[in-house]
Order: sequence, then structure tokens, then C-alpha cells
Amino acid sequence: MMRRRTLLATPALLALPARAQTAPERPVRLFVGFPPGGPTDFIARLVAPGLAAAWGQQVVVENRGGANAVIATEAVARGAPDGHTLLLAANNFVMNPPLYAQLPYDPARDFTPIGSIAVSPNVIWCGTQQPWRSLADLVAAARAQPGRLGFATTGIGGNGHYGGELLKRATGIDITHVPYRGTAPAMQDVVAGLVPITVGTLVGTIGGFRNGQIRPLAVAADQRTADLPGVPTMAELGYPMPDTGVWYGLVGPAGLAEPLVRRMATDLAAFLAAPETVQRLATQASAVLALGPEDFATRIRTDLRLWREVAAAAGIKPE
Repeated sequence: MMRRRTLLATPALLALPARAQTAPERPVRLFVGFPPGGPTDFIARLVAPGLAAAWGQQVVVENRGGANAVIATEAVARGAPDGHTLLLAANNFVMNPPLYAQLPYDPARDFTPIGSIAVSPNVIWCGTQQPWRSLADLVAAARAQPGRLGFATTGIGGNGHYGGELLKRATGIDITHVPYRGTAPAMQDVVAGLVPITVGTLVGTIGGFRNGQIRPLAVAADQRTADLPGVPTMAELGYPMPDTGVWYGLVGPAGLAEPLVRRMATDLAAFLAAPETVQRLATQASAVLALGPEDFATRIRTDLRLWREVAAAAGIKPE
């Protein structure tokens, strides 16, 4: 009789709805597409302890550098959609598609946006040995010698390259892209006067400014930055252009359950609202950018369209 009752009860037990997962249930792997020590790694190691405290689980930062973060991004795209595999994405996440003929993932289809974290704006700089004191000075000099002035960047298809192309479009000037392999060699030649201009994120260039080696001419963002309060935005100067600064955000594989996404987004937003978080981001020339899942998804889609269009107009070819 007991066996019969157990068998009769089994279908009813199977029919009960599964418990909705609302938080990670074991340690979380937070992938970073760059080696330790850079800005993306800093952001990951900043947020990991806060999220771990909120979830009651370890959040382990896993650096998997290579291919401009494609390797780490693919690993997360292929991860199980259970909240235990996440990516600390920078906006090469949306800048990579125009650069590669084939990516092993689709940024819009294969991921679940959870929330953005921080942003550092692009700034138009010149070396301090240059005579220009304002963007108007640079524009006048560029118009007087079309194609003769170069702008140094950290490489083809990066923030600086896209920013420089949009600077050309906004002002109507003709300046020549000079790509380098990283921030250090680009800055070295700007400081030495070999290339007069650079367009670069504040987080990567603020050191040169503090050392008196480069001069800011304009901020390529919607608002002025606290690090350069006296430097106007492009829009203030009459040259509105899209924000090409670097942003950071949290994404997971496609298919994350909505209750889990909400919990993660809420905990991330609470962490970003803490004064200590704001202060620590400021040490990296970055400000909080707290977009929720829907707004972050919109930003990703908007940026994907923009960078494809800019790359096509500038003749940036995929590898």
C-alpha cells in the first residue's frame, strides 16, 4: 500500500513548478578579456567583492586575455545561463564586430545584459609643445594644412580611432590616423612632438596630463568630467558628436532567467550607489554609469549600429 501511494504521489511531485533561481548558488567566474593590471581588470576586482557579499558566493576574477577580448567573450557566450559565468565587458564588446570578418558570437544575440558600471570619456589632446590652446586653434591649423596633422591612437578600431573619425566628421577637418600598439607608444610620440594630437580615454591619458605632457582641448562626451572641469565638451563648442568613451558593464550568456537578472542588476546598482565605490572609480578617471538591464541593452544595440556605420564610412576593414 505504501509503495502504491508513493507511486501515485510521484506525478504530482513532478508537476510542481521548479524553484526560480534568484541568485548564484555556487562560486561565480567573472571573465576579463585582458591581463591583470589594466582598467577592465581594475573594475572587475572592484565589483567582485561587493557582488560576492550580496550573493553569499565567491566571485572569482578570471583573466583570459587575447584577441582584443574575443577569447574571454566567447567563453562566456558558451557558458551555461545559470548566473555562474559572467563577463566584465568593456565597449570593445560593441567595437569588435566591424573589425573581424567572423566573430564566434553575436553581441546582441548571445548575451544577457545585466547592467553597466562605469564610463571614462574620450578627450582630444595635443602635446604641450604644440601652440594650440583650444579646439578652435586645432581646427584652424588642420584646415590650413589638410591631411598634414596626425592623430595618434592605441590601434585600429579602438576608442581613439573611432573618436578621431567622429572628430573629423564633426569639425570637417582632414587629419590622418596614426595607429600604435597600445597607449604607451602613442603617448610617447605625442609627448615627443612626432604626432601632434591624440584622441584617448581619460583613464588611459590622465597620467600624461598630470605630468604636464599633454594639453586637453575638448571632452568628447555628453558632460564635462570632474578631472578636467575647465575643459568644454564638443557639444559646448558647437560640434556635437556621439560619446566614444570607454564603458564597462556586466553581461551573462543568453537565456539568463529574468528573476536572476533582476537580482543581479539590483545588487550591482546598490554597490554602485555606495560613496566608496564612486570614490574608487574616480581614482581611475571613471564615473559611475548605472544603467539597468533594459537601458544597457539599448546602449549596446545603439553602439553596435553606430560603430558599424563609422567603420564603414572611415573604410575600416575587418581582419
